[in-house]
Amino acid sequence: MRAVRSVRLTPFVLFCTAAFALAGAVLGAQAPQAPSPTGKPDARVAIVLGNAPAGTDEPTAMQTARCLKAFELYKNGAVNTLLVTGGFTRDYISEARMMKIALVTYGVAPDDVLEEELAATTIENGLFAARMFDARGWPKTATIVSQAFHLPRAGGNYKQQGFEVKDAAAADAPSASDFAAVVDAAHDVVARAQPADLIVVYEPYASTDPMPWPTPQLARRLRIAAALYHRKIAPTVVLYNDRYTRGPVNLATMMKIGLISLGVPAASVKAAARGEYRRLAELAAAHPGTSAIVLTTAVGGDHLAPEGAPKWKVVFVD
Repeated sequence: MRAVRSVRLTPFVLFCTAAFALAGAVLGAQAPQAPSPTGKPDARVAIVLGNAPAGTDEPTAMQTARCLKAFELYKNGAVNTLLVTGGFTRDYISEARMMKIALVTYGVAPDDVLEEELAATTIENGLFAARMFDARGWPKTATIVSQAFHLPRAGGNYKQQGFEVKDAAAADAPSASDFAAVVDAAHDVVARAQPADLIVVYEPYASTDPMPWPTPQLARRLRIAAALYHRKIAPTVVLYNDRYTRGPVNLATMMKIGLISLGVPAASVKAAARGEYRRLAELAAAHPGTSAIVLTTAVGGDHLAPEGAPKWKVVFVD
């Protein structure tokens, strides 16, 4: 029988073997993986097409009408996911982000609203939406939400990307009655409210996390404020938050987008600028002699001394 020679593993051989094994492990870990579906495996999606804002913090009536139609589809169960589309066509807040703020203010769960913030045109809306569907493994079947005049062209753009689409026509502009489904008109605060000069929504922000859209508690306060405005309790809504540094969009600006989406005209909304007032008392002092209903939360925040603003009534809404 032929003897078998034993092989002596030198340190160099051991080093090379370990290096090759490590490289193989790293390459294997970095190898492209097939995209796995995220979110709902049974997603029924409405794609809400964006509209260039009227201002940095002011959605158009046309965009608000699209959001109201999308909320209707979501609320009645026709869809369970909303994809809002549209890039930074006006300034540093995208069309998509404005619509997500609106929809979350209405009561849609934030996780049910996906944002596509790259598109500058309807053609690009379709392109980037297709990529998002592909990444999640979703079949390209969707309801397209826009105005009736826009849907034929938009549908053609989406069909070019392989979509099978169904139209959902929004009004050209919302009527006053269209907001009944999204404001809290039946809330006790609204029922008991007396006429005032101002409605103040105060967000005593105190978190290490960013707030890119309203929390459920803040969304409720905004819906109550809009209901008070629509009932003509006060002609002006003032928005104020404690110091916020977690993102480029101040909370009062974010709240303004939500309120306009609830049917309060931009001219009737005053959003306090970042750092304009250091405390709530300074805001009250800037409006001497006025009466106000202050909607805030009992947790944290500033307090008003009765002698400092005797006609400002603080109402805790959680």
